[in-house]
Amino acid sequence: MKKICLIHTGGTFGMMPAEPTHVLAPADIRNLITGYLPEIEKIAQVDFEVAFNLDSANIQPHHWQLLGNIIQKNYSNYDGFVIIHGTDAMVYTACALSFMLQGLNKPVILTGSQRPLALIRSDARSNLINSIELATHDIPEVAIFFGTYLFRGNRAVKISSTSYEAFASPNYPELAEVGLDILLSDYILSGGDKLIFHDRFKNSVFSFRFFPGLNPDFLDFIIHSSLEAVVVEALGVGNLAILENSIIPWIESMTKAGKIVVICSQSAYGYIDLELYECGRKISDAGGIPAADMTPTAAIVKLMYLLGTYPQQPDEIRNNFLKPIAGEISEKIN
Repeated sequence: MKKICLIHTGGTFGMMPAEPTHVLAPADIRNLITGYLPEIEKIAQVDFEVAFNLDSANIQPHHWQLLGNIIQKNYSNYDGFVIIHGTDAMVYTACALSFMLQGLNKPVILTGSQRPLALIRSDARSNLINSIELATHDIPEVAIFFGTYLFRGNRAVKISSTSYEAFASPNYPELAEVGLDILLSDYILSGGDKLIFHDRFKNSVFSFRFFPGLNPDFLDFIIHSSLEAVVVEALGVGNLAILENSIIPWIESMTKAGKIVVICSQSAYGYIDLELYECGRKISDAGGIPAADMTPTAAIVKLMYLLGTYPQQPDEIRNNFLKPIAGEISEKIN
């Protein structure tokens, strides 16, 4: 029987209705899960670890590092890892772990729920059971399981705050589908020979969404601040204003100041192509870096990772940003 490490970090999953107010409060996750889901013992030998107990909105990079260290220290003791996580910031943690845990040869699966396990019609039960079973398979990736699909963690986006199918992977196929059977796809990464662990992140990253009428004067503070990188969510394949309220001079000033400007798309599907239109070519000439088909989340976390890995080396960051680390970007687009 496979041995799985189940790591709890908080979120809706493990909350219990507290009498008499029915306000959700943290419960003993071990007793909760074994009480409601005794059948997990038929799937695998499961050991429990509590990393922290937080609403995922409160998670910071040092929490990513803590999770990564727990997995690294216990890596040889388990066949797979399942992380119970709040849904709101789950994709950020998945991205961070995918960059930290390079060369994986076993699954690291994040899951959670829209309703607590203790409530009627909760999705927590099926999400956890399926995640534990998937963690016994040969899936050497950091992934997210939710609803009926397993997604590459650094390709996933949260698309609903209420649906039980809360996540999607717009630019990459699902890794597995769970129905009567578990159907693994052909798009799973090959396992590595040795785990390579990197846990340095630097949070001097900013992000904003472009919109018609955005006054670039409001962005000047970034040029003279300690921020080192900015992700701009542009229109379509990477379009920004170049006539009135042009963003181009700001990108040029950022580049001259040794700062990184990455261009993502507001569109969930597709990729950035700065060669398609005049606007994109001007962005590229000014120093903007296309994010290809990375999600904005993956771009933000990757920049934090690269800033921590190559401190005060913007050229190294530029050279490595479009190189795949853990399948977060399609090589054919680079």
